[in-house]
Amino acid sequence: MKNFLGLLLIFLFYSSQCFSDGHKVKFKDIKGFKKQFISMSEKKINRIKEVKRSDGFPVYEGKTSIEFTVNREDAGCGKGKAKTTQIQCDGKGNRSRQEIHLGEMKLKNKEYIYEYAVYFDKDYESLEKGAVVIIGQMHTDNKAKGCHSCCHFWAQDTKYKGEHYYSWASKAAYSSDPVIIGKIENLKGKWTHLKFHVLWKLDETGRFKIYKDNKVIADLKNIKTLADTCTGGYLKMGIYRHRTIGYWNSDWESLQDQRVYLDSIIFRKPKKSEKFK
Repeated sequence: MKNFLGLLLIFLFYSSQCFSDGHKVKFKDIKGFKKQFISMSEKKINRIKEVKRSDGFPVYEGKTSIEFTVNREDAGCGKGKAKTTQIQCDGKGNRSRQEIHLGEMKLKNKEYIYEYAVYFDKDYESLEKGAVVIIGQMHTDNKAKGCHSCCHFWAQDTKYKGEHYYSWASKAAYSSDPVIIGKIENLKGKWTHLKFHVLWKLDETGRFKIYKDNKVIADLKNIKTLADTCTGGYLKMGIYRHRTIGYWNSDWESLQDQRVYLDSIIFRKPKKSEKFK
């Protein structure tokens, strides 16, 4: 009996360890990344799930896609000690997210391709009051001295020239007008495939080529693609909402849920025939 109780205690201990580390995930639709886990997972409900075509959900290819739903209450915290000067919790009222963190990678002088397909739910509504919704971001890793900018690049739903667009931007690395992917209203209810081909450089010898549904929509040459002093980063996919303080200060209850689906998230080196000349 004592042996059984001992084994039971050991089992419960390891089970609790696995549960406490339950932010680790593994999705079929993510390829080329060594790690996957939920970003800012502590003190937050996980609304990320794999869904099936056979159950009527939108799928780009294969049998499954990943559904991301974010609620105004989804302000979680990171795990462990703060390793940077950034606040390690999403402040309720200003930030909420449901994102998958896809592990850190060395970027300096590397040439990589990142791909994914995005589907805005037909009931998706853009935010107002100056709020921004980021769906996909290459964050800086903050390890190098002086590396403190937010992101090498991101794709965002924000108001531009009076209307809401999904667009690519990289203010930390390269200052220019955003690259327009499409008007949000025109992207809802259908899949859009994106490919980002990047030559990561700290000086102005980098390159960023952007494809939408296999057609080139931007080819930025001789540019700086890494934020100042930064040599690495990590990709995060999902929904990250910030600057929602306007809702908090006026009509918090009106801040609606948002839902997108992501599929075929791929990280790879370019083939020989694809490499920048």
